[in-house]
Order: sequence, then structure tokens, then C-alpha cells
Amino acid sequence: MTSLLMPLVLFATIFVSVGLGVLTAYLAVIGILQACAAAPKIESARPQLVLVPTQHPSGD
Repeated sequence: MTSLLMPLVLFATIFVSVGLGVLTAYLAVIGILQACAAAPKIESARPQLVLVPTQHPSGD
């Protein structure tokens, strides 16, 4: 029984350690991407530009 228990404990330890490392790396990358993400740009309430003719149709 002891000969089977030791490799099982070793495998479980390695599996959990690698899993936690991958999860930590994933969370670190997501955190960095969120920190560097551009903030949503808020459109300012600017007046609409309108083209105005410079001459009247009468030729003035």
C-alpha cells in the first residue's frame, strides 16, 4: 500500500502546483491587460457642424 501511496501523493502535489501556477499566470495576464486597457472615451456634447452657403441664389 505504501508503494502506491507515495507516487500518488507526488503526482497530486505536482498536479496541484502546476494548476496553481497556470491559474496565477492567467490572472496576472488578465490583470495587466485590464490595467493597460484604454478607458472608454466619452463623447463630448459638441454642436453639430453645419455647412452654410456663402452666397444667396440671387447672386449677391
